[in-house]
Amino acid sequence: MSEVKLSTDGIRYIALFESTTGATARDCLLDDDNNRVIFVVKTGDMGMAIGKNGEHVNKLVKSIGRHVEVVEYNDDPVIFIQNLLQPANANNVKIGYSCQAGAVPCTTHSPDVP
Repeated sequence: MSEVKLSTDGIRYIALFESTTGATARDCLLDDDNNRVIFVVKTGDMGMAIGKNGEHVNKLVKSIGRHVEVVEYNDDPVIFIQNLLQPANANNVKIGYSCQAGAVPCTTHSPDVP
């Protein structure tokens, strides 16, 4: 597996995230097309990352000037993919394998029905 390197901005955002929230960030994804930063946090750190009434996320948005999303990491790829797709209800996630692409997640989800 190839190694992924963080940009200077990614490193700064992770340092700011961890000092603001007290949560541990495993990764930081910069989505310039949608003006957002996505933080992947250690399992169990989601509540600490968000803060009471979203106060930590709100502080980060003001500091960074971008939309902030937080996703909880999980060692189980199916659960991790479900976390990535929140708030959508991914009720059936399967990992398929392709000779060319390797592991390929396939998902189906059902919209919430009132």
